[in-house]
Amino acid sequence: LMLSHLTWSDVWTPLIICLWLICIIAAKIIYQQSQIGHFVPESSLLITLGLIAGYILDHLFGWDIVLNPDLFFLYLLPPIALEAGYFLPFRMFFKNIGTILLYAVVGTCLNILLISGVLYLFADFYQDSIPYIDLLLFSTLISAVDPVAVLSVFEEIHVNQLLYINVFGESLLNDAVVIVLYHSLAHMATIETIESSHINEAVLSFATVATGGVIIGLLFVIFTAFATKLSVKIQVVQPLICLLLPYCCYLTCESVHMSGIIGIVTCGLMMKPYLDGNLSEKTKTTTKVFMKTMSNTCEAIVFLFLGLSIFSKSHIWDLVFATVTVFACVLVRFIVVIPLTFLANRSRVKRIALVDQAIIAYGGLRGAICYGLVQTLDQDVILAKDMMITTTVVVIVFTVFIQGSTIAPLVKLLRVKTEEEKPQLICTHVLNGFSDDVMAGIEAIIGKKGGNYYRRRFSAFNHNILEPSLMLRPTSRGSRLVERVCEIDAEESRKRLLENFGEV
Repeated sequence: LMLSHLTWSDVWTPLIICLWLICIIAAKIIYQQSQIGHFVPESSLLITLGLIAGYILDHLFGWDIVLNPDLFFLYLLPPIALEAGYFLPFRMFFKNIGTILLYAVVGTCLNILLISGVLYLFADFYQDSIPYIDLLLFSTLISAVDPVAVLSVFEEIHVNQLLYINVFGESLLNDAVVIVLYHSLAHMATIETIESSHINEAVLSFATVATGGVIIGLLFVIFTAFATKLSVKIQVVQPLICLLLPYCCYLTCESVHMSGIIGIVTCGLMMKPYLDGNLSEKTKTTTKVFMKTMSNTCEAIVFLFLGLSIFSKSHIWDLVFATVTVFACVLVRFIVVIPLTFLANRSRVKRIALVDQAIIAYGGLRGAICYGLVQTLDQDVILAKDMMITTTVVVIVFTVFIQGSTIAPLVKLLRVKTEEEKPQLICTHVLNGFSDDVMAGIEAIIGKKGGNYYRRRFSAFNHNILEPSLMLRPTSRGSRLVERVCEIDAEESRKRLLENFGEV
């Protein structure tokens, strides 16, 4: 009698959410336990799962499920951006910052201009007439590169660090540049007649929004460091601080029309060194695991929605527009990467090889950012929105399934240099710092103020002023060396223990 009066509507929404998350977990378990991961990226499996679910929901229940833009930008995107910034290799990133910025800023702008130019050349063959400003806006969002699929392949085959950091850094900053440019161009799309003053305003807006995001991100680095320093006796709240304050940074940036993604990436990247002096090892592990879990889950939800949206009733299929877009995205990336790398190599000591350039160009997979942005287009302003959504889905599916599945064999075919697992040596850690000091000394002797000079000045300011103020346990080179010795000793002990158990 009681079962007949159950009100499922009271728990329907949380139950659906739990079932979706259980499906994602099951798909990930199947992916890891099987040999599928050697052939296709994980995102392909999630899109396929969404595709199957979308087919069932569409044909049995008539449901039309699409990703809500607010859900994406306010809840799903921040954890992804925070995790990417927090786990970005700090030293390698700043060593290659010039090349990364060249790819991310100049390369992204060139991609947008060239893709929009190719699309405009074939404008007469599309079903509907699309203004150039609309094509430029679409080219901006479709230029957002998703690092998740290709980086998972890179980690599995252990590509060299130079290739890894350039792809990781470029894809991370590329997303930030695309989002900022997208909002500027979305405003321009509402203007009937575009004049030179509007272009100047857009450029100034881009610089202001990006700079404002960095400044707000740095302010929240200070807030986060202070909060973790003051809460050292209540460690249960420290992981919450490390997640909540960067999220507040994102919301603050968005509320004052600055770049939230640049703000949260800056906060995640720069707060990590200070947290090392305020958090215990258990708290660090908890924070890292929770960040990875949140980011991975949000990324999976976006790809699941992407699969669901394939059966959306609002799709408008234009074979010419979709085909031209796919080929433009692939071809233009090669056209841009190779000459930019030539310019970068002229000032680099360690040059980027031609095979590495091919992988950087081929690794331009599209994903969550593209799909999230295209859903935010204003239907009243961008009349071809439905056609653009359909084409975006086609581009993502093509790059994830075709390029994502073939990049690992391509790396092996081109014999891309891999990173050999070397024994951890104390002398390596010491010589890294020693070489930086020697280079700074040489610059001082010849009277040149280069990168090492400014690095040393900032390092002195950080060591003498910032660390004592923001950290409970300020680090010195000696203390870092001791910590490194302990880490290496623990790692060697773990290896010996595993070897002994293996013999037994």
